[in-house]
Amino acid sequence: MTRARLRRAATNVFARNGYHATKVSDIVAAAGVTQPTFYIYCESKEAAYEALVAAFRDNLRQITLTNLIDPAIPQAELETRVAQSFHRFLDFMAQDRALTEIGFFQPPGCSQTKALMVDWVAANIAQEQAGGVFRADIPAAHIARMLVGLLDQMGRMNTDAAGRGELARHCARLFCGGVGMRTG
Repeated sequence: MTRARLRRAATNVFARNGYHATKVSDIVAAAGVTQPTFYIYCESKEAAYEALVAAFRDNLRQITLTNLIDPAIPQAELETRVAQSFHRFLDFMAQDRALTEIGFFQPPGCSQTKALMVDWVAANIAQEQAGGVFRADIPAAHIARMLVGLLDQMGRMNTDAAGRGELARHCARLFCGGVGMRTG
């Protein structure tokens, strides 16, 4: 219970103040605990921050792995499947806006998170290219950077589930129009 309160408070305070401006005293005040209690659960402010960002990255990696597209998918269903992938990413980012803020948008952790995500997505894209899902004349890393850039912008939009579905469909249409298999 106390650990969960500290985690929630740290997430909210880091998101509101940023990493550098956040003090342990801010976190404990938000959690309603003492500083000695904080140090029972966290070695330092840095450790609390790193644990939050690591949890965000672990979940983001799992979603990325889930989004690998089976090469047996019919070409006519590709855009729908890509939209589902974007929707999963956008739903994850909306699930905990404060955690997404510190894990994906704010320094110091955002650059590494996005670099890792590019690597994870590029690994998926390379497999999908090898399976004939996506065109192979564009390097997988470039396609991954484009996808992460789309999510960087679309993930900032505060929309409900229906709005995220619409954004996902737009992203998929744009994505597939640029990286979908060539016809003819």
